[in-house]
Amino acid sequence: MKKCWIVIGCVSALLVSADQVEFKSGDRLSGTVKSVAGGKMVFDSAVAGPLTLKMDSIKTFATDNPIEIIQTNGVVVVQKVVAGAEGVVIVQSEEKQQPTTLALADIATVNPEKVKWVGSIVAGAVLTRGNTESSTASVGAEAMRRAENSRIYLGAGYYFANQRDNNTRENSTSADNWFLKGKYDYFFAKQFYGYANMKYEKDRIAYLDMRVTPGVGLGYQWVERADLNFFTEAGLTYAHEVYTDPDDTRDYMAARAAYHLDYALNAYVKGFHNFEIIPNVEEYESFLIYTDVGIRADLTARIFLEAKAQMAYNSEPSDNREKKDLRYTLGLGWSF
Repeated sequence: MKKCWIVIGCVSALLVSADQVEFKSGDRLSGTVKSVAGGKMVFDSAVAGPLTLKMDSIKTFATDNPIEIIQTNGVVVVQKVVAGAEGVVIVQSEEKQQPTTLALADIATVNPEKVKWVGSIVAGAVLTRGNTESSTASVGAEAMRRAENSRIYLGAGYYFANQRDNNTRENSTSADNWFLKGKYDYFFAKQFYGYANMKYEKDRIAYLDMRVTPGVGLGYQWVERADLNFFTEAGLTYAHEVYTDPDDTRDYMAARAAYHLDYALNAYVKGFHNFEIIPNVEEYESFLIYTDVGIRADLTARIFLEAKAQMAYNSEPSDNREKKDLRYTLGLGWSF
């Protein structure tokens, strides 16, 4: 009998401590309020598990622990919520001693996802030994921080390829280039934004000692979902290039047009494609193109395999250099 009362007491304590949602229909749910965004509440029901509830079907709700509420006017409250009349909840703000009535319609988000950096590092290498010895290595890294009204992107990469003929004992380097780039986006509206970007690159084989291309422009985020992301950009860029053999310095204003697309083929494989063109506004036959296309296949939650094809095109390269550089890479990556 004593054990029975203990069990009943534990169950009662759990029921009392649970968050409560009351619907306009009169139904109730017990569990935990996880978040609210976009007119929907994510609720972990004690009976049915995780659920997505429409806010316009909820009469009121209550929480046993403090939650972070961001109101439509930008005011933030971190307090427990007590059930109120239809369409409202009651909160105890830190600034006021008396409880405050808050309309559900004035709740923008609850427990918003914390802004954090996400990104990946990908590395690949190929070694051959025998009549010919060759070494190829590549590494790339990118990171992004997406906030409500802004987005920061950072990227870097390095590629090297060397070959040695054992008969002639001669070494030849066929690739040796690296780059750093960054971009800041500020969203004036949900999909419309302005950007400022900068790229620094060097290619020893192309006799490119330095190319710096800062720029500004406007962008439009057509789709931004976990399974599909697509945006386009257009703006102006200033280009500063320094070549060796022969020495040549070029400075010019250029336009810029670019787009990015990534899409989920299934739960484990994602495709991506980037394209950027930078034409000289004074000499339209002079332009740069950067583009790539590839896929990523998840091996674990953090580790993935990436296959990518890249092209860099310079319509006016240094003397005796090719206009087009093509590269195909296969690498192992880690995401964070």
